[in-house]
Amino acid sequence: MKILVISSNLIGDNILSTGVIKYLSSNNPNAKFTFVTGPSARTLFKNFHSLERIIPITKKKYNLHWLQILISCFGQKWDIIIDFRSSLISYFLNCKKKYIFKKNTITNHIQQLSEYFGFDCSELHIQTNEKEDEIVEKKISKNIDYFVIFPGGNWEPKIWNIDNYNSLLIKISSTNDNIKFILVGSKEEEDKYYSKLTKNIDNKKIINLFGESLTQTAAYMKKSKLLIGNDSGLTHLASASKLRSIVLFGPTNDKVYGPFDNNSFIIRTNQSYDDFKKITIDKTKSYMDSISVEKVYDILKRKGYCA
Repeated sequence: MKILVISSNLIGDNILSTGVIKYLSSNNPNAKFTFVTGPSARTLFKNFHSLERIIPITKKKYNLHWLQILISCFGQKWDIIIDFRSSLISYFLNCKKKYIFKKNTITNHIQQLSEYFGFDCSELHIQTNEKEDEIVEKKISKNIDYFVIFPGGNWEPKIWNIDNYNSLLIKISSTNDNIKFILVGSKEEEDKYYSKLTKNIDNKKIINLFGESLTQTAAYMKKSKLLIGNDSGLTHLASASKLRSIVLFGPTNDKVYGPFDNNSFIIRTNQSYDDFKKITIDKTKSYMDSISVEKVYDILKRKGYCA
């Protein structure tokens, strides 16, 4: 059986689709999967046990990337095509069955997928390989609780001030000797945030994963206690790694993109998502200031993560 998955360019949407992929793979153990996805998300599937091919697609002018997708997939007989981009591509390809998923802005993304496909899509999963897992085993200690910290994001309005992250980490460190921090994100985010994020924090309490691959990051997440971060693909990676999270939301939709599991937490700004929809967002500034360091730390204390 050959299954074609036409995925989003976005890392987060790719991760959220893995519950569908896991279900189909488990119920069709001989199936081979081909993924069409963006360059930044392609590494998510590199360890997938049923992988046949990854076709990386970069957006082009005049929507010419759609022609590239069609050419790359044409001439093959597909048993199933799953299109998470809501395109018309599958109508031009030879397939026995097609699913064209179109998301809404009302219910959680995982719930939408489960209702559309007719099976439970909540078992998100990113496979790590043996080498990645071995690296983690050598680096971490079983006597330490590791908090994964993601201070970045692809949109300035949803990014909590880096000074707040630094104050939170200092507050956690001052009363919790058994906690260390794993910092995650891109190399660009390292250049932008690292020095301010780690100011006045013992370097021995820091594991710097900025710039690491998504699957290596997932391997660390699987051995961690908690993630704290802005709404992003990295928070969905935490969900796929069975890592509980505290996710900060402002001008993005927590009803759709908040963690689906009941053991994670959403902290919103004083303004609701509907409030933000009524204004013109300035893409050069953050709208997260109403979330205080004390509010985040209070949840950490009440849920037993910190003293």
